[in-house]
Amino acid sequence: RSATLSKTKSGNYFLSILVELPQEEIIRFGQTNERVGIDLGVKDFVITSDGEVFDNLHFKKTETKKIKRLQRQLSKKQKGSNNRKKARIKLAKLYKKINDKKQYYLHAVSNSLIDENQVICMEDLNVKGMVKNHNLAESICEMNFGEFRRMLEYKTNWYNRKIVFVDRFYPSSKTCHNCGYVNKKLKLSDRQWVCPQCGEVIERDYNAALNILDEGLRI
Repeated sequence: RSATLSKTKSGNYFLSILVELPQEEIIRFGQTNERVGIDLGVKDFVITSDGEVFDNLHFKKTETKKIKRLQRQLSKKQKGSNNRKKARIKLAKLYKKINDKKQYYLHAVSNSLIDENQVICMEDLNVKGMVKNHNLAESICEMNFGEFRRMLEYKTNWYNRKIVFVDRFYPSSKTCHNCGYVNKKLKLSDRQWVCPQCGEVIERDYNAALNILDEGLRI
C-alpha cells in the first residue's frame, strides 16, 4: 500500500513497506488451552507461572566501557569537523547494535509466550512512574517494559490470543499463593519469603506470577 525510506543516525537506510494481508494468512498459531501469568522483574526479565525464567541480559551494561570511550572521543573532536561526524556515527552504530540485540530478544521472548499460550496475564504496570525510582530506572529502561507490553498486545491480536491486565495495585508479590495471606512487611530486597500463616516457602517473583495468573483468569 505504501513505502517509506528512512535514514538512521548510524547512516543506514531502511525501506519500510506496508502490505495488507487477509486475516487467515496472518494467524499461523493453532489454538491451545494453555494459560500463563507473567511477572516482569529487575533481577530477571520475565518469570512465568510455569516456573520459566527469561534473564535480564543487560545489553547496554555490557557495553558501558565502549560507550564511555566513544563518548570521550566524540567530545574531543572539533565541532563541525569530519572527524567529529565519524565519531558520532561510530557511537550511533554501537547504540544501534545494542538496540537491535534488545529488540531481537524481546521478540524471541514474546514469540515464545504467544506460541505456547492462548491467554497471557500480566500486571498493568505504570512504567513512567517506575522509572522515577532512580534505583530501578536503569534496569527498567534496559529491557524496555513498555516496548515488551506493546509487542504482546499487537501479537495477541495478530495470532488470535488474549492478553489480560491485572490492576497494578493488586498485591501479587505480597500475597501467599498457597493460603492467600498478605505479607504487608515484604520489602523489594526480599527475594524469597516464608508465609507467617501457612509456612509456605516461595520465591517472590514466581509467587507473583502464580497470583497474576489466578487474578487474570478471574477477571
